[in-house]
Amino acid sequence: MKKIAGYSFKCIFKQTVIYGMILGVFMEIMNILDYTVGFYEHSQIINNIKYLLRIFGLLTCVIIFRKKIGGYISFDIAFIFCLFTFVFAMLTYDTIICITFNIYPELLHNKISVMREALQNAGISGRVVELSADNALWGKNPYYVIFSFIVWVLFVGPVLSFIFALMVQKNKMSGKNTQPFSF
Repeated sequence: MKKIAGYSFKCIFKQTVIYGMILGVFMEIMNILDYTVGFYEHSQIINNIKYLLRIFGLLTCVIIFRKKIGGYISFDIAFIFCLFTFVFAMLTYDTIICITFNIYPELLHNKISVMREALQNAGISGRVVELSADNALWGKNPYYVIFSFIVWVLFVGPVLSFIFALMVQKNKMSGKNTQPFSF
């Protein structure tokens, strides 16, 4: 079996599963806090913060992994690690969403009521409010969740993985970062 920095592929794969699941649970905790506390009044700001925290979380996972395997990582290993971690994070996140909204529908109804109230307070018309409420029901539909997972994994995952692999790669031969900007 091929070894990478003294670790087998199986061991590295296990690390992607662990980091991905932790990141996925973290992403869902942020959503549950959003739904229960009712941050929807500041939804754009909160959503931007949540996306930045998710991106930072993924980057942190790759940096921690690089340190764990000796501080050096090639572009291809960083890319694969990041992509698999992203896949498992999204899989965990989407599975929790489906389970949560189907087992605890009051959480979804709380999200919709907070969202309706915030949109009405902002002076948005009734039809837009109802369309937004209908759109919020996507978490109950497993087909939509699967479609969303596929889109994120096929389009967003490779782009983030490419960028992060460029950022964290470190050449063992020179001992220096091999990218223009480094972490």
